[in-house]
Amino acid sequence: MTDTFATCSGLAASTFAAPRFEKIALQLSEHGYEVKRNEAWMSGATDRGQFEIAGEEGAIKITLAAKDAKTLFMLRDQILHIVDHADPELLTQFEWSGILPDQGPPANFRLAEVVEVTQPFPHFYRVTLKADNMAHFADGAMHFRLLLPPQGRTPVWPALDATGRTRFPTGEDQLHNPVYTFVSIDVETGLFAFDVFIHDGGRITEWARGAQVGDPIGMTGPGGGQMPTAQSLTLVGDETALPAIRRILALAAPEVIGHAYIEVGGAEDIQDLVKPKGITVTWLIRGTDLGPVETLFALYGDAPMEAMPFLWCGAEKSQVQRARKHFRDTIGIGPEQSYFSGYWRKEA
Repeated sequence: MTDTFATCSGLAASTFAAPRFEKIALQLSEHGYEVKRNEAWMSGATDRGQFEIAGEEGAIKITLAAKDAKTLFMLRDQILHIVDHADPELLTQFEWSGILPDQGPPANFRLAEVVEVTQPFPHFYRVTLKADNMAHFADGAMHFRLLLPPQGRTPVWPALDATGRTRFPTGEDQLHNPVYTFVSIDVETGLFAFDVFIHDGGRITEWARGAQVGDPIGMTGPGGGQMPTAQSLTLVGDETALPAIRRILALAAPEVIGHAYIEVGGAEDIQDLVKPKGITVTWLIRGTDLGPVETLFALYGDAPMEAMPFLWCGAEKSQVQRARKHFRDTIGIGPEQSYFSGYWRKEA
């Protein structure tokens, strides 16, 4: 690893196994991180810093390095999120050493309160919240997590344990923690907004529907979903990915060119989007047009790799996995030229 100011490491004794190691590598790939690796070692970098994961004498060791202690904390949360997706049992077995935060609330936790909830489009609520110290949420990452306590229970928020690791409440106090995308964020006032796709029975939908001014809710972040830096983009997604696509287009440099294909349920959900002049937006109507993933295959399924723009895809998980397998494994497009994310899972 290169010179940094803050490092830490976690060791999980007697845990190394090739399938377990492979699951971690797969999750890193699915989250868009490019790694160098062999059968018992991998390394890479995120927007927060550098990581190395190695099998050593039957153990798995994670070594992290970042520019400062605060960034190191957020890097560790990123990597532990990956490990949790790959192998939740493994996550509990790490013993940590190095520069670790003091006990108390995690550095990336904020307690926010509701300012207003509106409905700018038929199938979306727009929620505006206010929280203190929002500067590090505005550093380019698109996403954050809401932390919604169970209805009728006094909230129990995440805290750091003696090892410096974030501990979330479990059992009856377990928090619902979906990922959302900033529509806007004002560091000076602490105000930020995000859109909720209205899905009857969804916990955040029901919360937003009944939210009152001043209601508290937790949040952590920022995380994942860095802005593509390529000069040519093709973005495909459905309503659940629309907030991310909208933010990518709004923040893209004026010279960026490309196309966005967005699937919605009907013409009433078509929106005016702020975007560079060189990007065209095509709205796909569900049941009439090809879906977003099918559109991606129709455009580039047989195209040579050198003809590809940066491909960004957000939709139903199994469809996105099919696209990732084809474009990453068959065509050979790497994470530096593509992003694939399952935004929701279709019930069996």
